[in-house]
Amino acid sequence: MKSIYISFLFCVCFATIGQAQEVYIDGGKSVTTFNFKDILSNELEDLQSTNHSYIDMGYRGKLFTKAVYFVVGAGVNTYGATGNDLFGNYLNWETTYASLYVGIDAEIFRVKAFSFHLKGTVGPDIMLQGTQTLNNEVFDILNEQDFNTPFVFIRGAASFEYKVSDAIAVFFQYRFGSGNQINNSETGAELGYLSNDYGIGLIFKLKKKEKV
Repeated sequence: MKSIYISFLFCVCFATIGQAQEVYIDGGKSVTTFNFKDILSNELEDLQSTNHSYIDMGYRGKLFTKAVYFVVGAGVNTYGATGNDLFGNYLNWETTYASLYVGIDAEIFRVKAFSFHLKGTVGPDIMLQGTQTLNNEVFDILNEQDFNTPFVFIRGAASFEYKVSDAIAVFFQYRFGSGNQINNSETGAELGYLSNDYGIGLIFKLKKKEKV
């Protein structure tokens, strides 16, 4: 199942490279936590957010009008949470996922070299690695069913862009994300991630090939 999702979105990426007008890369801080329910719908309470990081890169091209773009991209995101259970045990999770996504980027307004954008994306996250700490013991959870089921992430972002030159722009972005498992794990548990991302990025305008 994982390979199907990855193969499909890579095909979408390569199919749109020829139409893309800009490429971008961004990264920054990610404040994350998650919601967990066991098979009896009991929630793991008192979880606290932890600080992590993310990095993205992708393509952006005009769609419909000059102010609406399509985006296709990929990234690496780290998530986690920390807390204590009912027995006072210290718990901590750190996970890393690869993401692929498609979406829409809309320019809301522009003032000279500055512009404000809203963006929405959707796509799967596939787990690369993960650990769980219980007091002083660290466990590998890469193959744990509650964590390695593919997720679908929906993200919304707001950003300010500044056009440095005809070829380069810099942007500052806030992004909120919510991810849920495509299917519940075989244990019957439910896991969902929440993230608040704060980042900075660069946009590079691609040169158009001149017609002969």
